[in-house]
Amino acid sequence: MKKLIAMLVAASMGVMLLAGCGGSAGSDKKEEAPAEATTEAAAEPEVTFKLGWAETAEREGHPLSQAAYTFAEQVEQLSGGTMKVELYPAAQLGDASSMLTQVEAGTLESCMSISNGQFATSYYPDLGFLDIPYLFDSAQEAYDLLDPEGDFFKELQADIAAKTGIRPLVFFNEGLRHITNSKREIRKPEDLKGLKIRTMNVAAHMKMFETMGAQPTNISWNELYTALQTGVVDAQENPVINAVYISAWEVQKYMTLDGHVCLCGLFCMNDKFYGSLTPDQQAVVDQAAREALKAEYKMFSDNEANALQTLKDNGLEVIELTPEEKQAFVDACQADVIEYLKSVMDTPELIDRVLEEVGKN
Repeated sequence: MKKLIAMLVAASMGVMLLAGCGGSAGSDKKEEAPAEATTEAAAEPEVTFKLGWAETAEREGHPLSQAAYTFAEQVEQLSGGTMKVELYPAAQLGDASSMLTQVEAGTLESCMSISNGQFATSYYPDLGFLDIPYLFDSAQEAYDLLDPEGDFFKELQADIAAKTGIRPLVFFNEGLRHITNSKREIRKPEDLKGLKIRTMNVAAHMKMFETMGAQPTNISWNELYTALQTGVVDAQENPVINAVYISAWEVQKYMTLDGHVCLCGLFCMNDKFYGSLTPDQQAVVDQAAREALKAEYKMFSDNEANALQTLKDNGLEVIELTPEEKQAFVDACQADVIEYLKSVMDTPELIDRVLEEVGKN
């Protein structure tokens, strides 16, 4: 009898043990599912890339700095932390020309601070249309033409990337450029005669000032203040915010609000690097760039009136032209520069299309 009870107990323990093992195996299988899901979610490869620009490291110090920080934040947020941007402000990686060369070579993934004229001169002559003098009556007209969600921008972006290996993500809008100088009031084209004026290294800009009798010379952005201070040049031309950025009132006396061209800076990325990203990652970069553009343009728009007042408060004499006075500048240089641009552009008929698009806006 004792033997029978022992056998029954042993059998019962065996069943319980098997049931326990079976339950444990079932539990293990259920616990594996979340682990598999986590692996799938993390399948998107992690990416870190560099972004350089020439302006201040202080976020609120310049619209491009605001854009850079916004872009980095948006990339990380939109990607769920799988993408990160290393920021290199204040020309840490070199001046604009150097950074653009690095992006072309692929040693730097992305950069800002690249003027449309600089890019046209060195890489893509068709972008010269943005250097037509007095093409835009306002910065908003340029912003509308280069809307990154518009067909015109998308066609331009694809062509630039295919021909140069450099992909414009957006065109930042830093406002209309105006003339400051230390010599005299400028109210008519003749007032520019003999004036030594600093311009960017943009042939169309230099042609414009030569046509009106000035003596343009290229000086890098980082050396501009010293050149004005020491009299290497008498004058310079820049958007209002940039004039505040360099404390122009310390080395200049007059500003003429002529708005000869709109500064449209490229935010560039190496196209091969962009192509190496997954479609989802490309979408993150594109969306983050659009958010950066909005942040940059808002800061520019919000600050321009205050910046102009800052120049006045610090003693710079600001000259506003009448429509008739401004037309005299248009008549003095626009036709000559358009003729020059058509001679160097690969697609000169693009100028006619642009004039039509701007007319619509």
